[in-house]
Amino acid sequence: MVTIKDVAKEAGVAISTVSNVLNNVDVVSEDTRQKVLDAAEKLHYVPNMNAKFLKSNKKNSIGLFLTSIQGDFYKDLMQAVHLQCKLKGYQLNIYISNENTSEEIYSMIISSGVEGAIVLNEHLSQEYIDRLAMAHMPLVFIDREYCGEQMSSVIIDSMEGATLAMEYLIKQGHRRIGFFHGILNFDDECRYNAYENVLKKYNLPIDESIILRAYFEETLAYSEMRVFLLKGTKLPEAFFCANDEMAWGCVRALMEAGINVPDDISVVGFDDNAVARYNTPAITTVHSPVAELGTYAITELIRLMQSEERVQGGVFRLSPALVLRDSCKLRIG
Repeated sequence: MVTIKDVAKEAGVAISTVSNVLNNVDVVSEDTRQKVLDAAEKLHYVPNMNAKFLKSNKKNSIGLFLTSIQGDFYKDLMQAVHLQCKLKGYQLNIYISNENTSEEIYSMIISSGVEGAIVLNEHLSQEYIDRLAMAHMPLVFIDREYCGEQMSSVIIDSMEGATLAMEYLIKQGHRRIGFFHGILNFDDECRYNAYENVLKKYNLPIDESIILRAYFEETLAYSEMRVFLLKGTKLPEAFFCANDEMAWGCVRALMEAGINVPDDISVVGFDDNAVARYNTPAITTVHSPVAELGTYAITELIRLMQSEERVQGGVFRLSPALVLRDSCKLRIG
C-alpha cells in the first residue's frame, strides 16, 4: 500500500509538506503543492480515512478496554457506559483483548486515538501502567486500585461484599465452607482474601480439598463439581462462589447428583445477575452495582479529560449488598 512517506519521496519534499497539502493547509507554494498532487496521482495514493477519522474525533471519543463481552456483568457495564457517553456527547469505542500481552494491550490503548479510556484488563502489568502514566492519557481502571496524575480507579468493593456473604453463612450455622475461584484477577483475589479472613476470625479451618477453581464460568463449575463428587470428598456445608455463573454451575451439578440445595448444602454467589435471579432455586448472592460502576467511571474520566491541567486522580469504592434468596438455609446441629 502506498503511504504518505512514498509520496514525499516521489515529490522530493518532507512528509509534513505532503500532510499540509493533502489537508489543504495553506503554508506551501503553489509549485510545491502541484508537485505533491502530481506525485500522489502518479502513485495512486489513497488517504487513510480511518486515521483521519480517528484524528478528527479524538477529542470526542472514549475507549472501553475489556477482556470479554460475555456474561451479564460485561453486558450491563457496556450498556451503562454507552448510555453515559450518549448523554454526555461522547463517542464510545470498545476494544476486546483476551490473550494479548501487556505490551500489546498498552499499544492498543496508546494507538486507539481516543481522548481517554476505561480499562478492565487483568493482563496489563504494572510496568505498562507506568508507561501509560508517562503518556498522560486520562485513564480510569475498574479492576484494580491505582491512581496518579490523570489516572483514577473506580471499583466494586469485593472484600466488603465477600465478607458480607461469609458472615451470613456463618450466622446461618455453617462451619465447613468451600470456595470457588474465578480467574486470577483483582476481584477474585479480594473475594478469596475475605473468605480466608472470615474463617480465621471465627477460628474455622481452611480446607484446600474444598477450594476449587472454575474461571468464572458456569460450565467449568459444573464440571469441577461433578469431578469433586466423584472423588468422594466429604461435602462442605456450604459453597461461596466468586460469581453467580459458578454458583449456578455448582448448584446444577449438586442437584443432578441428588443433593438438594439448600436442604443438604447452601450456595452463595456474587454479582446478582440474571442467572442468580431467575433460576430455581434463586441464588443468594452479593449485588454488584455494575451500572453505577459504569456511570461513576465515565463521570470520573470526563473530569480528568476536561481538566485544563494534569490533575491527581483517586480511588473510589462502590459498596455491594447482600441479596437473600432460596439457595441458603439455616443449619441446625
